[in-house]
Amino acid sequence: MILLGKDCIVMKNLNIGMHSGNITPPANVKLSGQFYTRVSTHVECPLSANVIAINSEGEQLVICSCDLTSIDETLTTRVREAVHRQRAEIDTRKIILSATHTHTAPMYVSRQFGLDVANSFMPSGKKHIELEDIPEGTWSEEKCFNFLVDTITSAIIQAWDNRKPACISQSFGRAVTGHCRRAVYNDKSALMYGSTHTVNFDCLEGGSDTGVELLYIFDTNKTPMGVLVNTSCPSQVEEHCRYISSDYWGRVRETIHDTLGNEFVVVGLCSAAGDQSPRDLIRNKYKTEQAIYLDPNMHEKEGAIELGRRISSVIIDKIQSAKENIFDNSELIHEVRMVDFPLRRVESKEYLTMKEAFYQYVEEKIKDTYTWQDYQRLHLYAGTLKRYQDQENTMFYTAEIHVIRLGNVAITSNPFELFLDYGNRIRANSKAQQTFMIQLACASGGYLPTEKAEKGGHYSAYVASGKTGHEGGELLVRYILEMINAMWP
Repeated sequence: MILLGKDCIVMKNLNIGMHSGNITPPANVKLSGQFYTRVSTHVECPLSANVIAINSEGEQLVICSCDLTSIDETLTTRVREAVHRQRAEIDTRKIILSATHTHTAPMYVSRQFGLDVANSFMPSGKKHIELEDIPEGTWSEEKCFNFLVDTITSAIIQAWDNRKPACISQSFGRAVTGHCRRAVYNDKSALMYGSTHTVNFDCLEGGSDTGVELLYIFDTNKTPMGVLVNTSCPSQVEEHCRYISSDYWGRVRETIHDTLGNEFVVVGLCSAAGDQSPRDLIRNKYKTEQAIYLDPNMHEKEGAIELGRRISSVIIDKIQSAKENIFDNSELIHEVRMVDFPLRRVESKEYLTMKEAFYQYVEEKIKDTYTWQDYQRLHLYAGTLKRYQDQENTMFYTAEIHVIRLGNVAITSNPFELFLDYGNRIRANSKAQQTFMIQLACASGGYLPTEKAEKGGHYSAYVASGKTGHEGGELLVRYILEMINAMWP
């Protein structure tokens, strides 16, 4: 580190650029995140791609956080190809695309939530119908996909071109954001969003994490450029709404821009949160006649505004101390590995049971047409049948894993909706001073549940809910810790 006077610092060989690009489609779109069709009526809170681009002594790192439900592998591939065409010097293997997991973003691939899976097993002569009219001018999934490729690529290029000598500072705060969303009952069964207001309720299956990991970026005059923010909560407060919204991350940015200016970039990163949501199931009595709103309603805009306030308060509160504690280790190491995770398998007996249930439902409930409600009820059966087919041809789900050392900070990514317990184990055993985890990155591997969740069952723990199971979770923890700790010999 070189000190240049009282208020100026130059970090040797560390160049950083940041940019926030608008990725809001200028039209009505189908919204992702639910089984049923929702068409957007307006833009409530714009979507953005928030990027940090770093190079140091031949090494590179680009993180692009997108206000999307998930990252399809084809989106990652197309963006990397487009970036390479425009800036060949960028090592596109070192680009991490991640999703904040908002459920009010465009559907940009038609196979989300396995709807095409149910179609593939449906007998001929059955026709799917939409229960909601699709207004003229609504963008198709293909048009949304191409738009996202262009706008995300542009944001990455802009961040790369913005690079200049800069410095970084670690910080940490706390904000209540996520809560475990799986309720366990006295027979050991579990339900996603299950009721806790029953004598059969035993406990929540997992814990929660109030930690907010922060990494501030300053230029050589100590002017703040932006911050990486890592929280264990998906941005799905407004998940049933019928407008486009970046959920609570959009509200974080609005507040931060009012205080620190529009040029300050907030890179919101969702940590391990596959079993988390913004809702407190213990105090969730909004639907009773004697509703007590201990929190703002975490199904509506007011809840997103509240979470935005909590997180932005931490960012603003910690920035001054971060400015005074810029660390002087600029080492950048970035490793990428393709890891074979064991495909979660279906036994023959289970396959036959699910096959019988699928076709019994079709025979009894579906005459000529079927809707999203049928998709939803067939999801478990069809997903199990599809997995049984897949496991005849492959034993693995191959996923891209990134591990980075940036000074005293470790950053790691995975494509799963990773249950919190795995994230806790990684953080607890990491040799880094601070560990950032990014889920839903570079592809979509579905939920990665714990063994106790698999035994409890229900959505998020079904075989159909994700590519790999708890054996894959154990492998992920081991791989990531080996990679991190090798960087801190």
